[in-house]
Amino acid sequence: MRPLSLELQGFTAFRQHTALDFSDLELFALVGPTGSGKSSLLDAMTFALYGTTPRLGATGLDALISQGERGLSVGLTFEAGGETYRVARSRGRRQAENEVRLERYEEGRWVNLSDGGTRAVNERIGRAVGLDFKTFVRSVLLPQGEFSRLLHGTGRERQALLGELMGLDHVKAMHAFAGDRAKEFKHTLGSLHALLDGEYAGVTGEAVKALRAEREAVDAEAERLTDMRERLQGQVNRLRALEGVWTAREDTARRLTTLEARAAGVREGAARAERARRVAGVLPLLDAAERARIAAEREDRECAQARTAEAGARRAAEAAEAALEAAQEAEARIPDLEARADALREAEADAARLRRAGGTPQTTHPQPLPWDEDAHFAAREAAQKLEKLRQERIQLEAQKAALDAGRERQKTEQAQQEALGQEQKRVEREGKQAKADFDRAGAELQAARLEAGLSAYRSHLHVGDPCPLCEQPVRVLPQASGVDLAALERQVTALQGTLENRRLRYKEIGLELGNLKKSIEARTAELADWEAALDQRQLDLRHLEAQVSGDPHDLALRLLAGLAGRVRAAGTDPARERQKLLAEVKGVRSRLNEAQAALARAQSAQAAAQATLTSARNAAASRGREAQEAQSALEATLTALGLDAAQARAAALPEADIAALEQAARTHAAQVEQLRAQLTELERQLGLEPFDPAQLRQAERELTATDAALTGVRERAGSLAEQERSARERLKRRGEIETQTKELAARLDTWQTLTNTLKANEFQQYLLAEVEARLLTGAGALLFDISDGRYRLALEDGEYVVQDLWNAGETRAVKTLSGGETFLASLSLAIALSDYLAGNKILGALFLDEGFGTLDPQALEAVAGALENLRTQGRMVGVVTHVESLSERLPSRLIVTKSVAGSSVQRLDG
Repeated sequence: MRPLSLELQGFTAFRQHTALDFSDLELFALVGPTGSGKSSLLDAMTFALYGTTPRLGATGLDALISQGERGLSVGLTFEAGGETYRVARSRGRRQAENEVRLERYEEGRWVNLSDGGTRAVNERIGRAVGLDFKTFVRSVLLPQGEFSRLLHGTGRERQALLGELMGLDHVKAMHAFAGDRAKEFKHTLGSLHALLDGEYAGVTGEAVKALRAEREAVDAEAERLTDMRERLQGQVNRLRALEGVWTAREDTARRLTTLEARAAGVREGAARAERARRVAGVLPLLDAAERARIAAEREDRECAQARTAEAGARRAAEAAEAALEAAQEAEARIPDLEARADALREAEADAARLRRAGGTPQTTHPQPLPWDEDAHFAAREAAQKLEKLRQERIQLEAQKAALDAGRERQKTEQAQQEALGQEQKRVEREGKQAKADFDRAGAELQAARLEAGLSAYRSHLHVGDPCPLCEQPVRVLPQASGVDLAALERQVTALQGTLENRRLRYKEIGLELGNLKKSIEARTAELADWEAALDQRQLDLRHLEAQVSGDPHDLALRLLAGLAGRVRAAGTDPARERQKLLAEVKGVRSRLNEAQAALARAQSAQAAAQATLTSARNAAASRGREAQEAQSALEATLTALGLDAAQARAAALPEADIAALEQAARTHAAQVEQLRAQLTELERQLGLEPFDPAQLRQAERELTATDAALTGVRERAGSLAEQERSARERLKRRGEIETQTKELAARLDTWQTLTNTLKANEFQQYLLAEVEARLLTGAGALLFDISDGRYRLALEDGEYVVQDLWNAGETRAVKTLSGGETFLASLSLAIALSDYLAGNKILGALFLDEGFGTLDPQALEAVAGALENLRTQGRMVGVVTHVESLSERLPSRLIVTKSVAGSSVQRLDG
């Protein structure tokens, strides 16, 4: 975010209208005496963006209004994310006077982004700037005193200050999230245990085996019925085949009789086909003459239609000319209609106010009140406050229920602590016994090793000779060792493992007890604080509910009813009436344009119709000549045949019909011959074997009964198979649920461990150590630049030190730095933290507030040189000071002066 201009009036010391232009500033000083209003200019920027200031917070903002003034107004134009925005915010002594407006510059104009209320506008401003209020204050407005404390403080003090500057409240939120996840997994785990104990209690492998045995018995019965069905099906098929031969013989005999009865008709058709073949040549001439006649008649009709269309196009052109004259007459009424629309504009404003307030022209009340926008806003705010209090009451009851649940969890942890204590005592007893056994076995192994070592030298010893180890004469040879050294070593190893296992378990229980004790103590304090907070919230709610008097809903409705009466007096809907008049003006102009276009189209259509008529007349004459020629050719052919057209038509048949009749005669003869051969063959197949239909019906009944029995058995087998499959799936699902239960238990342990870990301070200390390391890296590089390559910051043994690169890299404590050098180090830390808080992006603006008044002249000279060497990297850097000698070293100055009439600002360059 980079400010471009600032305007303010009635803001603290700036009673009169004051305007500042930052567009071409990079490094400048904001200078003036103490109390003149330098910091107020920074507060004005913050108030414009967020509606609050670092010094006053979100409450008590009336103190920003200049004494004796009704209100204040602040306007800020800034760049962010490649876009230009303008925000204007005003505040008065009354709530209704508070307004905020946001605009964005697009394509040469300002676009309003202020719809949706104050909260929505504030959210849009935050998204445009890219920083929330706290981050903006920490990264843009840098108080030097805080970073001097960071530079010279102890490790604990630096950790506390960095946590405050970084706003690590999210660690607490992480702890709450981890606790919620642990609760969720615990609830799910309980549900799965209940599911296993309830729905899947009777799902066992024995039940699946019983279902499988019953299904196998039913499958055997189905196989027996299948064999019987196949035997019956063979008997039925043989009888049905015999029945088919007998039926085919009867059917063939009937078909042969039918064909022989149709023989005379077939012969007559053949004769007709022969006659049609004789006159087939004249048919194309008949068709050609007919087509030519039809074409000539069609062209005559089209010619008549073209004449009619030409007459219609001529009449349409005349009508279009008349419509254009009427539209031109209506155009003369436009000035009168526009004057009436302007008269309705004021009435429309009242209607707009009514809509913004949430009312309609039909809003009524038995006791309406005169419209007062401030009173309506206050009533609506009171109604919303009542609704918020009701929601707060609901949340309070939910928190009480959660408090009871927390007490139950505490009882569970206390019982778990007692059980762990008993287990720790048992493990301690077992460990002591394991230690005694290990010590005894170790002593036995040591003695055995000594004995085995002596036995190893037995072959090298001789009585009377000196011993190679002690060089004393050997008097008695040692006995050979019979101890199993490997068995003793295995025993010692096993006992050592048992001892280590007991020690490890003892430590684990101790850690668990320690964590559990801390958890119980923390929960006890937390529950006590929680209960006190709930009691206080109960009292606060009662106090706030008592502050709201009357019925704000009814008051708002009475005010809306008064405004709605004014709107109805001006007409049902003045905005709609005005829009109707404007639409009528637009319609008159549109109809004039349409009439002009319609006349052009009609004239074009008339010319096209005349051209079509000429073409139709030429085509009709050509088709008439073709018809006369076709008729002459037809009459010559009919004369040669000695027939007239009717006789030729009567004898003629289509080629398909002729071919069909000829094919029918040939097919009839072939079918008769074929059926006679088939009848002879079927009589041969039937022979002398008798056919009894009753025998076939009996076999079919037996087959149907067997099918029914087989279907029933198969259905039973399918049902048993489905039951077995379902039982197997449920058994498999039970295993999956048990596996899921184990996984959830492991995840519950993880989240519970994370919850316990985030309670401690180690995690926050780890985060702050990482931040501090990155902060020192960035600050060291910046200090190197502004100190002409002399100093760098570093961390040694938990304390800040500075490396003097002009003195062979000598390191010394930061407490030994002079006043000017201390300022350089503090400035480096401030700018590095500003860049870090902004997400490692270079901010468009940075303000350094004070920190210079206590410096001696020599230190001020070093500070001035450092500020001159400071590379702004494209951002605007403002130095707030009341030291004139320092401000004069910077390229530009904004000089703030104060007087009885209020403070003012003057810019001075060079």
